[in-house]
Amino acid sequence: MSNFLAIGTYDGVHLGHRKIIRAAVREALRRGMKSKVVYFSFPPKFFFSGEKENCLITLPGEREELIKALSPDSVEPLAFNKSMASMSAVDFFSKVVLKGYKAGGLCVGPDFAVGKGREGHLDFLRAASLGAGIAFKTVAFARRGGHKISSSLIRAHLRAGAVEEANRCLGWEYSASGPVVRGAGLGRKLGFPTANIGVEAAKILPPGIFAARVKVGRETFNAVLSVGRRPTVNTLGGKIILEAHILDFSKMIYGRRVQVTFLKHLRPERKFHSVDSLVAHIRRDIAAARSFFKF
Repeated sequence: MSNFLAIGTYDGVHLGHRKIIRAAVREALRRGMKSKVVYFSFPPKFFFSGEKENCLITLPGEREELIKALSPDSVEPLAFNKSMASMSAVDFFSKVVLKGYKAGGLCVGPDFAVGKGREGHLDFLRAASLGAGIAFKTVAFARRGGHKISSSLIRAHLRAGAVEEANRCLGWEYSASGPVVRGAGLGRKLGFPTANIGVEAAKILPPGIFAARVKVGRETFNAVLSVGRRPTVNTLGGKIILEAHILDFSKMIYGRRVQVTFLKHLRPERKFHSVDSLVAHIRRDIAAARSFFKF
């Protein structure tokens, strides 16, 4: 059976991506095909730029889970490499779309392009699909506030700490996962023990202080989340760290894998003139988070 294919990077699986994937699933059902989503595990733009840190909204595993939740028949990663970077649009269409994925239909967004230098835009894909006798469908951008929702826009929101706006564009609440690792123990010394969470370097960590949820196993807890360099005490040598003060929680969870979900930006990280001032602001952050969770 042939596949109605949706192909792209889909970093973030945001509202625009969801429109494309859902359209592919609908078209496959309507035409008696299987729906298949193929995603570039690492964005081609970063292959060319060399960016490897603080650049992904979703790691490949996270992306695959989000795509699978939209119920296509199958999901498959596609590695973008030197060979693919030099492939012509004609070869990509014939070797990857038709032969590789047995496409009986193709569904893409308005800015999708294939081939060396992105030479194969919509006009090429439409004509190639017609020539091959397969269906072709484009899906309009999702928009918010008059602007198209894009992965680049969401990355900018996240890097600015604007998680509420990022979440609205994503259609889900931004999260990061990793094991709880041992830190300097500073939070405990100050009276606010924190879980330091090791996150892959490619994952974007929004800077600042946030109201958040932390999932430990099957349980979820309210928390205050800090992402930054601890400028007041300077114990990290400039390294960015993600740490969570879990409210009303006292269990030892070193080595456990946890997920943190960013809900509300409370304030930017800042350097205080003394440790006492830092402690006073941490108390205010906790009070602000508790107030947020009451509503």
